[in-house]
Amino acid sequence: MRDVLSQDGGVFSNARPGTLIMDSSTVDIETSRWCHEEAPKHGVRFVDAPVSGGTSGAAAATLAFMIGGSEADVAEALEHVKPMSGKAFAAGGPTAGIAAKIANNMMLFITQMAASEGSQLAKHLGLDPKTFWEITTASSGMSWSQQTWYPVAGVVPSAAANNNFEASFRADLAIKDVTLAVDAGKAAGLHLEAASLAQEQLHRLRDEGLGDKDCTLVVKYVTPGKSQAEI
Repeated sequence: MRDVLSQDGGVFSNARPGTLIMDSSTVDIETSRWCHEEAPKHGVRFVDAPVSGGTSGAAAATLAFMIGGSEADVAEALEHVKPMSGKAFAAGGPTAGIAAKIANNMMLFITQMAASEGSQLAKHLGLDPKTFWEITTASSGMSWSQQTWYPVAGVVPSAAANNNFEASFRADLAIKDVTLAVDAGKAAGLHLEAASLAQEQLHRLRDEGLGDKDCTLVVKYVTPGKSQAEI
């Protein structure tokens, strides 16, 4: 992101004075802070505006935007994202949007582990996968991961499990996001043990040459020895 903005021929050298720059990528806090600090030096404005909801949310125009910056700039940015969003939030000051995105995605990958382990335990205890999914939907096991990325074929239409775990969110990209959270936690003196386990499992996928597969393929570690088709 720094290069996109500051390199020769980049955004800073080409944007009209007063332009509002919105960054919807997922970057580290320090990079986002740098963008906020550098933009005024070049006569432009900046908001961090990361997005959540995945490819299915983009197709349905139900994405969630979380926007950080000055109050006026955030208000303007909220108007720009309305056509693409189901929800858009004024997260707070500079870097608040990216901080929300990092923490949110950390929770996503942790709940995906829960969906992986719960779905496989239920199957091995003799429960019908669709029936168990309906039970968790009405119970305390419900989560966005369980609703959207349930890692058993034939249960949730949007799940990569229906397509041999071809990626809607690649494992190698998921590593980047969860690592941002783990690193932010270390910097804050926090012990993010569940996030570290999610990071470890995603690294295992990449090390096995499966980094281009969907991140929900971590379900394979619940049932060692089974093929993707058998999960």
